[in-house]
Amino acid sequence: MVKDKVIIVTGASQGLGKELSLQLSKLGAKLALIARSEKLLKELTTELSKHSESEYFVCDVSNINQVQATIKKVVEKFGRIDMLINGAGIWTTDEFEELRPELIEQAFKVNSIGPIYLTKAVLPILKKQNSGHIFNVVSKAGLDIPDNKDWPTYAATKWAMTGYTQALKYHLQDTKIKVTGFFPAGFESNIFETLGEKDAHKQPWMMRTADVASAIIYALNSPDDLWINSIGMSNI
Repeated sequence: MVKDKVIIVTGASQGLGKELSLQLSKLGAKLALIARSEKLLKELTTELSKHSESEYFVCDVSNINQVQATIKKVVEKFGRIDMLINGAGIWTTDEFEELRPELIEQAFKVNSIGPIYLTKAVLPILKKQNSGHIFNVVSKAGLDIPDNKDWPTYAATKWAMTGYTQALKYHLQDTKIKVTGFFPAGFESNIFETLGEKDAHKQPWMMRTADVASAIIYALNSPDDLWINSIGMSNI
């Protein structure tokens, strides 16, 4: 159960991370909110204070020094870590013949390297406790060959996380630390707006962000002896 658990949410300032934080707060979780925007994090922390204890930490997840310092601060604040939700992510489009190295590097840093940094930072803590849950928000693009020619790099970052999540499961299979890979299809998200995409909300193929967050909470709320390895989710 998530009540009274210390849960790290990355990408917490907007989109899925914000919605997930709101739902977790109402269930009594203690939240460590991580994102780059201090303004948005402050606003969210104020809103969450109505329901449960939370603290925000400004951090670029692709910076190893910031990640390590932030995890240390989280432990100092809460005394422990029970769950890590790797939810920070960015969207990028690029045709195969197009060369935009800055977008390629940023996508891998945020979508792949960042979650790995965070996982490595919390693993010693979870192993010492012999308990915890690492929840990686990946994407359906990390399971299927994308039929859209305009986002191969994004898909590659997600396939990287699929492989890492699988390896992590095997690494921790003899412990009581859970690992879940989450593979949703498209849903309403600020990642499209950030890239300047039009029609980023209320499209027929999009799931509702609140529904996606509820699916995550279902997995986090599972009994201690039940391990949900992966979840796929899409519109009918």
